Amino acid sequence: MIKFAICFLIMLGTILISNDLSANPPLPAQYPLNKIKISILHTTAPGIPGNYQITINGSGDSFYSQNSHEKQTFTVPKETLLELVNDFYTSHFFELKDTYAVKKQVVLKNDTTFATVTTKLANVSSKKLCIQLRAFKKCLNIVDNQPVEAAKLVNKIEELFLPK
Repeated sequence: MIKFAICFLIMLGTILISNDLSANPPLPAQYPLNKIKISILHTTAPGIPGNYQITINGSGDSFYSQNSHEKQTFTVPKETLLELVNDFYTSHFFELKDTYAVKKQVVLKNDTTFATVTTKLANVSSKKLCIQLRAFKKCLNIVDNQPVEAAKLVNKIEELFLPK
């Protein structure tokens, strides 16, 4: 009976691991230019204007849209796209958590004790930064410019493509 239970647990673990891998394919080592997509979706608190979306496609059909209005199309040179994808790797984007909507800080209590305070950030503007390489897709929600590495990527893309 114990052998059966052990075999069952091993099989269950194998199924769970294989399901996990199939749900999120591994980061590919190479991918065609037309299978690259970078996007930023900026959302503001309810009632505050300023929502926009930037989508950069390796196929060339890239666009900017503000408040769901007409899309402005633009062309991204291959060299710029290469630089941006390299920035995702150098900033360790693929290793970052998916959301930073929780803020932690240490406070001093009674002048003798440090305590960690956790606050969930709600109803603030956020930016969702995504990159897709073939079937692999990683998105990260940036809140209050955290994480800094991803916020820098967003700023670089905004400087290149937001209307002046």
